[in-house]
Amino acid sequence: MKPFNRSSHRPSPLVNATDPAVWCLFLTTLYVSLTATSFARLYHHNVIDDAYISFQYARNLVLGQGLVFNPGQYVEGYTNFLWVVVLAPFYALSQSLGTDFVRMAIGISVALSMLNLALLFAIARHLFPRDWFATSVTIVLCGVDNAYLGYAISGLENHLLIFLSLTCLWAWLRTHKLRGLWVGLLLAMTCMTRPDAGLFVFAFVLATIPSLLWKKPSPPQIPQPATLAQIGLALGTFIIVFGLYFGWRVHYYDSWLPNTYYLKIGNEINAIERGWHYLRTFAEDRFYIPALALLALPWLRHTVVRWLLFWLLLHAAYVVYVGGDFYSGHRFLLVLLPAIALLIGGLIHHGRKRISSTPLAHWFMAHPPWMAFIIGITHGTVALGFCLLSARGFERGPYTHEISLYGEQVHNNIKFSKWLGSYSHAGESIVAGDIGATGFFTNLIVHDVYGVIDPAIARMKVNNFGQGKAGHEKRGSRDYLLSHHPTYVKWGYVPGDLRPYGYYVFTDFPPGFQQPGLWVREDLGEGSLLHDPNTRLDLHNLSGWRQSGNAFENAPTLRPVAGQEHVFGHSGPYLNSFTESLGDRATGTITSPPFELQGDLLLLWVGGGRDPQRLRVSLIVEGTRVASATGHNHEVLGRRAWNITSFKGKTAILEVVDDSPDVWGHIMVGGIRQWLKAKP
Repeated sequence: MKPFNRSSHRPSPLVNATDPAVWCLFLTTLYVSLTATSFARLYHHNVIDDAYISFQYARNLVLGQGLVFNPGQYVEGYTNFLWVVVLAPFYALSQSLGTDFVRMAIGISVALSMLNLALLFAIARHLFPRDWFATSVTIVLCGVDNAYLGYAISGLENHLLIFLSLTCLWAWLRTHKLRGLWVGLLLAMTCMTRPDAGLFVFAFVLATIPSLLWKKPSPPQIPQPATLAQIGLALGTFIIVFGLYFGWRVHYYDSWLPNTYYLKIGNEINAIERGWHYLRTFAEDRFYIPALALLALPWLRHTVVRWLLFWLLLHAAYVVYVGGDFYSGHRFLLVLLPAIALLIGGLIHHGRKRISSTPLAHWFMAHPPWMAFIIGITHGTVALGFCLLSARGFERGPYTHEISLYGEQVHNNIKFSKWLGSYSHAGESIVAGDIGATGFFTNLIVHDVYGVIDPAIARMKVNNFGQGKAGHEKRGSRDYLLSHHPTYVKWGYVPGDLRPYGYYVFTDFPPGFQQPGLWVREDLGEGSLLHDPNTRLDLHNLSGWRQSGNAFENAPTLRPVAGQEHVFGHSGPYLNSFTESLGDRATGTITSPPFELQGDLLLLWVGGGRDPQRLRVSLIVEGTRVASATGHNHEVLGRRAWNITSFKGKTAILEVVDDSPDVWGHIMVGGIRQWLKAKP
């Protein structure tokens, strides 16, 4: 008995309103749509940073700057050419309609995830016709997977690659005389979507060539000479189409392989241990159900079974070799979910046929009550199994470990990037590691810490390559990154204090940001600090300062205060209203002695809580408050520069107020100096 073989009779219609599999397809598709939409809301309709890299390339293509991340820099920092090309017209459409391109891209991905289930249904009906149960299991097994759902809103190419691979399988199952042409074109498109889809092509070769050695081809309707012609047409079409694309990209980027290859694989990677853990947890998170696909080995006579199984083994081995990925949900193995589902569905189909031919099955069929009982128990068990699989996926997959865990952090980062885009100026640059969102929303030239768009970093040698975090093991040094003279350095990506390198800490962000600081290249211009004792406030000696309350009773602060987080950004003593005994509950005011304004700018560093009314430092000139600043809910002192040119020659005082006993109810002030601009 040969499972998976098509019937010799005219096949039944794929869609029948009375077919339970059709209703299963409808309900599963609806579930995918509603769940993915809910995930998108929880993620604030953002996508992961790798997707923004593709968006940036698509945007620059539409703007006429070419397939580049930074204008004029021809670096292939993406591995999903066709996805970028597909996105480009939608970006143009979103701009003409004034709609959000990111939401549009999410919608495209969700639509593909739903369409993929329809393709899976069509293929399953061909492989095991009239078996609604096996078809339904195939659809649901894929549709309830949390990674399948989570990456439907990621903005990545995963679901496009699934769509192309399933369409390729569907085309090969057809008996059209030009099916080889369509299969070859689709094979080329899969490789243009991701280079590692070359394994899908190799699996096709391994699967189709042996069919010529058997006397009885499978499917049996297609004779061997016709099969050979179609294989030749498919491979010939693939070589021509992909060859033209490959020649173009080598000429365009002057590199045989994408920059991401050198960054993540290179020639010296040793990541098998990390990759094996990645593969093991992929199966473990799904109760080892994917391993059941290997039981399809006895039915290698069918071309599609061989194709799916060879692809499964080749791709899994490749992922183990490269060490997997760092994102949750095993996105490198996501493309295999439909193949696994089809193989398991076929296993069920074959098992049911074998069982139905046993004497015990005939006895049950002869006794309808017992047969109904067995069917109910079987279907109920399968339904319970799917519920448990779905629950485990929610617990271990992208919903918990990306969407819920990082949704707010990603949203805050996007808000920060959008603000920086409005704050910065054309031609400025930034050092960052999350280059996708940074480049897409700021329009700045981006210098990548991790080398995705930097060939020098991508080709560097590192010790124990393959043992660390995938894709983040190569990192530009501080001296190398600062040698580009960036305007900004995003907080946390370049270690150490950058003030000696000509940068200052900016913290005057709009309310609601959770950003500790931003390094900004010094922009005071020519000038000097004033050293006249009458123009400066010496925080080493607070004689002449007036205090009230208990907030500043131990001023100035010279060392860390017990109970307070690490304070960064001060040089020498500073004023701090957080006390060891009362913490944030301490309140009070400290006022400087009068000093003369002779400079153009008053520089000071401010940190602590954000409350412009109750936590503030103010410059008071002749009884009038002319400038104020507050913190930003971080223990980082950022620079403020107040223009005092119009007050030259007048006397002023500085007032620091803490009137807040709440959480973050403290303020810090230090480094108070006047700056005199050089005369032109």
